[in-house]
Amino acid sequence: MVNSKLSSTVGWDIGGAHLKLAYLEGETLKTHQWACPLWKGIIELSRLLNMASSMLPESITHHNVTMTGELADCFEDRDDGVKQIIDCFIKEIKSDDVKIFSQNRSLDANEAKKQSDRVASVNWIASAEVIAQKCKDAIFIDMGSTTTDMLVINNKQLQLNGLTDYERLKSGELMYTGVVRSCVNTICPDVIYKNEAVPLIAENFAVTADVYRILGLLPEHADLGETMDGQAKDKISSLKRFARMVGEDYIESNYDDWVTSAEYIATQQKNRIINKVQEIIFHHKSIRKIIGAGVGRFVIKEVADQLDLSYQDFADCIVPSEIKYDAIANDCAPAVALVFYQ
Repeated sequence: MVNSKLSSTVGWDIGGAHLKLAYLEGETLKTHQWACPLWKGIIELSRLLNMASSMLPESITHHNVTMTGELADCFEDRDDGVKQIIDCFIKEIKSDDVKIFSQNRSLDANEAKKQSDRVASVNWIASAEVIAQKCKDAIFIDMGSTTTDMLVINNKQLQLNGLTDYERLKSGELMYTGVVRSCVNTICPDVIYKNEAVPLIAENFAVTADVYRILGLLPEHADLGETMDGQAKDKISSLKRFARMVGEDYIESNYDDWVTSAEYIATQQKNRIINKVQEIIFHHKSIRKIIGAGVGRFVIKEVADQLDLSYQDFADCIVPSEIKYDAIANDCAPAVALVFYQ
């Protein structure tokens, strides 16, 4: 039997590219994700919050919120972003019971706006702390559309080398690389094409969604935004975008060469994660397990296999056995975590 507190709680994760939410309906965990191009303005979030709130069951009274959307360049700075997002949420959701996730506790809206530095970009802490309650030793890796978070859990304690994005970028716990929105020239400076290294053009013609679509690995629901050229999301269209990265046009006779090039970029991205995992294991030899989340967890499974580590999906680790859920729950880890966060 699901307790009443869980049944009345919804977790929200407000990103710069997506809005995600999770809640319980009976004994089923519901998760949803929508494209939210916040860089176009706060109106994008207002529209989606209004729509999403209309879907919620009447039993929902408590709203837990976390965010990374304050980084969007429609805001003057991060402080402005936190305040605008909170104000927008309060206006659209119209609930007296809203808590904003902070670095180690939840705050009401007014407190959160006064402590914006503790609220900005901490959704990863919510996910990792819930994992730490369930798992003694593991590396938690959430590889999404845009970023990859890599957190160490040792003896049920979250081990951190930084809290801010700046600190986490330096430590490697935050990598700005994902399986949908990362421009391919951020993965490596050149690519193997027709058996030779060719520099990639410094343009945003193709992204990693194109790479993984060419390889047949991208989950259908993963790519919710617009393509770089506004054209279709099929393999041939991705091949055309990808070919432009070395100044070529796609022709069918070169298909195998482009697949090889896509495999090369995917391998370079995976190797960056492997190198960080190996560094972590060197310092934490008791860790032999990876817990994966995000739409890019298919890459994380490959990392675990390659390093002979055990693997478990995020939701399998934290969701109680009596609750049913779909695989998409793993794509919305922070939102799901805020349903179960104690």
